[in-house]
Amino acid sequence: MKTHLIQLIQFALQNQATDLHFLYQNDQLSVKLRGMHGMEEIHSAMIDHKLFHYLKYIANLDLGKNDEPQSGSFTLKIHHKDYYFRFSVLASLHLQTGVLRILNNHTHLTLKDMVLSQKQYAAFCRFTKLKSGLILLSGPTGSGKTTTLHAILDAIAQDGKRKIMTLEDPIEIVNERLIQLHVSEHGTLTYEEGIRQLMRHDPDVIMIGEIRDPYTAKMAYRCALTGHLVLSSIHAKSTLETIKRMEELGVTRQDLKDTLFAACTQRLFTRKDKERERICIYEILEGTQLQNALAGKNIHMAASLQKCVRQAVEDGIIEEEQAMYA
Repeated sequence: MKTHLIQLIQFALQNQATDLHFLYQNDQLSVKLRGMHGMEEIHSAMIDHKLFHYLKYIANLDLGKNDEPQSGSFTLKIHHKDYYFRFSVLASLHLQTGVLRILNNHTHLTLKDMVLSQKQYAAFCRFTKLKSGLILLSGPTGSGKTTTLHAILDAIAQDGKRKIMTLEDPIEIVNERLIQLHVSEHGTLTYEEGIRQLMRHDPDVIMIGEIRDPYTAKMAYRCALTGHLVLSSIHAKSTLETIKRMEELGVTRQDLKDTLFAACTQRLFTRKDKERERICIYEILEGTQLQNALAGKNIHMAASLQKCVRQAVEDGIIEEEQAMYA
């Protein structure tokens, strides 16, 4: 089974997949990968229902517990490189589903690699110079938020003058210049406990992988208010929705006026005629426009996400078909 698993992972790596999705039912296993073109089913002789049980075994899951969610991790060496994986299993009445996340299958990208607009690139460079404040990134799953966060952190870390600490679930991009803590909502180090411990180590910059609940939202605000630069991601459709989402989590507009420096939303696209190269397109809300939005005023986004996507189509950077689903 190990040989089959390595072959499957090699196929996923070749297709720049972030994860593999397994559906196990009646001793039949189907596998899909999430790659540059969304979810695609894999048809191969290497897919055997025993593979599902083998993944459970090497991820140290309890093979006798099929009726409750489980998650585990393991490491495999492929082509002389150690790859890190997390395998999560969820069971329903008639089937089991599993997701194998490849945690370090990321090409090192800088802000210059990722940002098309010179004006937006200048904005991200400004973010790296901030001493305190809150910067939030939003976008759907797979839109590159983690990659953008790490590109910003990497730029901050260049001079080595600031202590940067992260709380991530899981750690997807390893950077030796950061102090990275792996948190888990089902383990001993949760986001709540992680923030408590992290603040005892006097960081200058804090990255919280994702704001998911009221406690994390309020702690991100408090850390920013007390002189730290805080970066995080949040699930929201747009920059304005980011503000609403933070309000839903208990952070008031006045709190955001005091701390929020910028809200960004992004989408990930494949470059036209370059199937293995991807690009992020951003909408950035900052400065006077951000303060007006927080004051409840109607604002006009000169560089809205839709306009930036449309411009990328006109410039021949992405296909028209991709733009339809931005």
